[in-house]
Amino acid sequence: MKRIVLIAAVCAAAIALASCASLQYSWDRGSVESVVALINTGQAAKLSSISTTPFLVDGEIVLLKADVAGFWDGIVKSGYKVENPVLQSGEPVSPDGYKRFADTMEVRAFFAQYVKKDNRILELKTSAGGRILLLMHDGWFSKSIQGFKGPY
Repeated sequence: MKRIVLIAAVCAAAIALASCASLQYSWDRGSVESVVALINTGQAAKLSSISTTPFLVDGEIVLLKADVAGFWDGIVKSGYKVENPVLQSGEPVSPDGYKRFADTMEVRAFFAQYVKKDNRILELKTSAGGRILLLMHDGWFSKSIQGFKGPY
C-alpha cells in the first residue's frame, strides 16, 4: 500500500512539474534547437522522418511523405541555414491558431482534423530578422513536426 501511495505522489509531482512554465519553455527551446540543428547540418532525411503527413508548409498542405521529403531536401540543397535562432514564443494551439499559418478554409480544416490540442506553435526569430513558425507535437518519447512557415 505504501508503494502505491509513493507512486501516486511521484506521478502527481511529475504532472505538477509538467505544467510549470519554465519547464515548458525549456521543452519548446529544446524542440527549436533540435529542428534547427537538423536543418543547419543538412539532415533532410531525419527532418523528413520526424515530419508527419499531411504536413503544413506555410498555407499549403503536403499530403505525401515523398513530397515532405522533397521539401526538406530542397531546404537543405538550397543551403538554407537558420542563424542564431531565439525562441520568441511557444503556445498551445488555440482555436484560431491556424491563422498564424494562413487564414484559409484549407488550413482551418487541417488544424481541425490533424492538429491535437496539446500541439504547440513555436515562433523563433533569426539574427537576420526573419521569423519561423514550427507546429510541433512533443510526445513522451518523440517529437514530430506538423508544420513549417518561414522565413517571413
